[in-house]
Amino acid sequence: MKALLNPFNHIAYSSFYIYALEKVLGKGNIRYSSRPFRNLSPGAQQSRGLLFILREGEVEKKYFICGADSWKIDEELYNWCDVYASVNANFENTPGRDKLISLVPSFGIRCWSNGEIALKAITNGIRYLLSIHDNKLKTFIGNYKRLLNRPSYEEMTYEPGDKDYIFFCCTLWYNDEWNQNDSKVNARRSNFIRACKGIDGIEFEGGFVAQEGRSSVDLFKDCLSERSYPYSEWLQKTKRSALVFNTPAFWDCHGWKLGEYLALGKAIISSPLSNDLPCPLEHGKNIHFVEDCSRENLSDAIKYILDHPEYRTQLEKGAKEYWEKYGTPVKSLELIGIHK
Repeated sequence: MKALLNPFNHIAYSSFYIYALEKVLGKGNIRYSSRPFRNLSPGAQQSRGLLFILREGEVEKKYFICGADSWKIDEELYNWCDVYASVNANFENTPGRDKLISLVPSFGIRCWSNGEIALKAITNGIRYLLSIHDNKLKTFIGNYKRLLNRPSYEEMTYEPGDKDYIFFCCTLWYNDEWNQNDSKVNARRSNFIRACKGIDGIEFEGGFVAQEGRSSVDLFKDCLSERSYPYSEWLQKTKRSALVFNTPAFWDCHGWKLGEYLALGKAIISSPLSNDLPCPLEHGKNIHFVEDCSRENLSDAIKYILDHPEYRTQLEKGAKEYWEKYGTPVKSLELIGIHK
């Protein structure tokens, strides 16, 4: 079995699955070529996800794994492929889509060595220059550079948290008439930050990192982080944290944090999810749902988990077990029918 990969997908959203394909098929059976995808529009070729073709003998099958924030279907790619998988599948909003498969949220990983990343950036950058006639080559190459700051998958390991320490750092998303983030994701996250700060005996670190000139800073002044954190530091502090908070993010998507928290085996407090998963997360088993994420309700949830260490351990164990069953790179491929 050999794979032909589209070289123009956003690497941060495809690296997780490239890593998986290399594990399942072997690097020697993977090749990058723009030729099989040249009839697609430039926008489709540069999607947030991975376009690829599997060939086994004379049999060929086309795949698209969508990592975008929206549950909406890309009609061009849906019509092109045989299998359409999405980390934000929503079967209620997209009925009658027989090709659609739900995946657990993934996240960007450093899937190659630094030298391999540089080589891929150069070779795929040349393909981009020759095939995609726009002025975004610098951005395309920059995405490979940013991959250097992502973790290897092997770094996503469980470590026992500190029961007296909570770390939570996230983006303060801009607000407009379409996404209304200040009353959604920003409000829920700010309530969690304020709840943590109001609990005696807890050392809280983190807060919002504002988007300069775009975020509603005045509404969340008391929740701003004193600084941003490089990912390596974010990862270590998240591992140390007693628990974490998840909520649907931009456009009510699952977001990378849910995948990261499951992979790390964290005790997760979460607002209800907006999109589907391969199997629902269960309250009290692998996540702790809070229906109304007011500051008071979140404070109660935090205190309960911290006061019941056996329950916290159950949530950690359940999150990691869920990830190992449904979310790992290799399991993600198995969900779309690709096996060793």
